[in-house]
This record gives sequence, structure tokens and C-alpha cells, in this order.
Amino acid sequence: MSMRNSCRWGQTFALAAALALAYILAAGSFPGAALADSLSEKQEKAKQVKAQLQANQAELDRLTAALNQAQSQLALVETSIQRNQAELEAAEAELQGYKGILSRRVKAMYMEGNSTTLEVILDSASFDDFLNSYDFMRMIGNYDAGMVDEARRLINTIREKRASLEQSRAQYQSQTNALASQRSAIQAKLAEQQSILNGLDSEIAALVKQQMAPSRSSGGGGGGGGWVVGPVDGLYFPVAGPCSFTNDWGAPRSVGRTHKGCDIMANYGTPCVAITSGTVVQRSGGNAGLYIFLYGDNGHLYYYMHLQGYAASGRVAAGQVIGYVGDTGNARGCPHLHFEFHPNGGAAVNPYPLLKAIYGR
Repeated sequence: MSMRNSCRWGQTFALAAALALAYILAAGSFPGAALADSLSEKQEKAKQVKAQLQANQAELDRLTAALNQAQSQLALVETSIQRNQAELEAAEAELQGYKGILSRRVKAMYMEGNSTTLEVILDSASFDDFLNSYDFMRMIGNYDAGMVDEARRLINTIREKRASLEQSRAQYQSQTNALASQRSAIQAKLAEQQSILNGLDSEIAALVKQQMAPSRSSGGGGGGGGWVVGPVDGLYFPVAGPCSFTNDWGAPRSVGRTHKGCDIMANYGTPCVAITSGTVVQRSGGNAGLYIFLYGDNGHLYYYMHLQGYAASGRVAAGQVIGYVGDTGNARGCPHLHFEFHPNGGAAVNPYPLLKAIYGR
């Protein structure tokens, strides 16, 4: 090769290298650096989403705590109404007895020729006026005075009970309206959580779940799918989706009952998964609506109540979808899962510590 050709080839190579470098610089960086920038951006996006989810969850928990407190107060008002109603009916029945006795006494006095008795009756606008008549008191003497005093006491009691009932019923209606508003707020916040999750691409969703509680994963051992939480010591959180719960064990309920489980607030149709492997038995009826007994392979018994529908029966794997959150039974208008924990199949115990440990709070 001549010196001239060699020089020309060198110039061509240098020009090509310069053009290639310029192209790479114009593209932004080397491929490895571009990937690093993309990952960094997604991690930052995941961090922002995590903060948003946590803020929403804090508000959800506040709303749920307020709802549980309001439900307890409503139950106490309902119990008060029932007690006052029973006492009112008892007082009215007792007063009727005294009315009968005193009426027979007045009739006897009239039949004995006491014309003043008729005048007292005609001048009285009511039984209460009759009892307070000076002439009547003068006629009956000491023997019947005790009955008159008791009748007066019953009349005052009846007035007080009626006033108390009226006030309690107004309070009950006000709190019922407030409960409906609180339930709507919870459902809206749950829907917002689900909307955030639905809007994430798979990579960012995976990063968010990594940054959240270590126990959370994108799928369950039994194919629960969605936002499954677990396993923690082999156990899965029973609701696979946006939810909220507080320690409402023992809270007052209607008819003087106390709460024997933990209510997990979630939207209609949110999957419920098996906390552990075992056998599912489907049941329905009463306050529980549609419900499930899960006889765990660990020897414990779990109740899932107020379901919208069933998803499995018989043998199930841990984390497998077995039902869906609803509002059947006495939960109308307030979709949630009432969850109970019966160690060794015995009496229910507070499930909150167990749920808290699985959820990673």
C-alpha cells in the first residue's frame, strides 16, 4: 500500500470513529448508562407511589377506627333504646293495674252514695288530673293513698322514658346517617388505592412491593393473585387487596353483644384467600350471611363472614382464593370481611395480633 493510500485510510477510519462517538453522545449515553437511568427513574417513581399508598393507608386506618367507634356508640344507643322501651312498657302495664284498682274504688264509693265522686270524675280532663284532685284525695283516705302515690310515680316514669326514647331515637338516626357517610368515605379511599395499583406497570409495581412491608408479594402460594400479603410463618393475610382494619375485638354490638372477631374493610368483590392450607366448608344464614369455615391443617379454625360469594370448597392451598368480600347478613351497606380465629377449634380469641403480624404493621 502506498503512503498516500495509507494516509487516506487512516483519515477515513478517524472520521467514522468520530461519527460513531457523536451518535452515541447524541443518543444520551452508552446502553448500560441508559438502563441505569431508566432503573433509577422507576425506583424514584416507585418511591413516590409508595408514599402515596402509605398516606392513603393512614387515612384509611383513621376512617376505619372512626367507623368502628361510631358503630360501638350506635350499638350502645340501640341497647339504651331497647332497655328504655322495655322499662316503658313495664311501667305502662303496672300503671294500668293501678288504674283498674282505683277505678273500682271510685265506683264503690259512688255506689255507696258519695255524689262528690261523680263531680270529681266529670271535672277531670285525664287520669293524671283525677289523681291530683284535692277532693279525690280527701275522699279516699289513707288506705288508698299509697296506690295513688305509686300511680303518680309511674306516670312520671313513663313521661321520662318517653322523652328519653325520643331523644335516643333522634340520636340513633343522626349516628346512622353519619355511619353511612363514613362508610362511603372508606369505600372511596379503597377505590383510590385500587386505582393507584391498577395504574402501575409491572416493573414499578414489583419495585413498590419490594419497598413496602417485606412480607408483601404479588402472588400467593395457592394462586391468590393481586396484592397478596404473605407468607409469614406459612400464613397469608385473609384479604388480597386494598383494605383496612383496627383492633375492634370486644367492641359493643347490637342486642348487648360484643364483637368476637376483627372486621377487615375492603371493597365488594375483593378476593379473600386461605390464611393456611386446609379444608373449606361453605355455610349461609343469620347475621353472618354467606360464610366459610376454614379447618386449617395447623389444627386451628378460621371464620370468613359476610361474603359476596364463594370461590372454593374442600381442600385448599395456603393463599388460594376461597371467597370474595361482601355485605351479606347484617352487614348491608358496609362491605367487609368479619374474620375469626379459633385456636385448636375452640372459643374465638382476638385475631388482631395475628393479622397485624402477617400484614407487617
